Amino acid sequence: MKLKNVVPMSLSILTVCWLYQAEVHAVPPDVTVQYNLRETPGDPLSDVTHHLILGLFEDSRNGDNVGWEVAILTIHELDENGDVIYRWSKGYPTVDTTDGLWWIEHADPDNPVMEEFVLPPRIYDCALALDPGVSNLDFDIEGNVYSEPPGGPPFDTTGSLDSFLQLAEEPPPSPKKDEKDEPVEVPDEPESPYPS
Repeated sequence: MKLKNVVPMSLSILTVCWLYQAEVHAVPPDVTVQYNLRETPGDPLSDVTHHLILGLFEDSRNGDNVGWEVAILTIHELDENGDVIYRWSKGYPTVDTTDGLWWIEHADPDNPVMEEFVLPPRIYDCALALDPGVSNLDFDIEGNVYSEPPGGPPFDTTGSLDSFLQLAEEPPPSPKKDEKDEPVEVPDEPESPYPS
């Protein structure tokens, strides 16, 4: 999905964005998780269209269960060459759980692995555009249990995601743009969630 709607941004919004970035850069996250959305879901040869990158901090622990706080979610839209063309970011997006934390039961809570982060709860909000002339972005993502097809999963670490990305000023998209149960790649070496 290509997002092209542009709206002028005021100097005050850019100033808030720069201050926000400086504050968020202060502490690196405990865990960074990235989901790659592709032009053709589940096709590893298809172009990656978006990176969804989450910065998580451990908030609570109960035995092997860890409650993760989603401190930042950054979204990149990529062109056909894999270059980032637009960026959005949201600090502390809405996490639709009873306590606002993403709870995961880990095999070893002191050494979580990427395979344990493939099933995010519903996370939604409006992300601030980080590039001049680009509208803010409404987003809504939620993980699904991934059912491996015959022949195995398409990526080393594969998740399943419902995703909705829409520029804030645009009318609602057709249902075809709202991806359901999309197989997504969860790379072992995610990008930084902090805008650069």
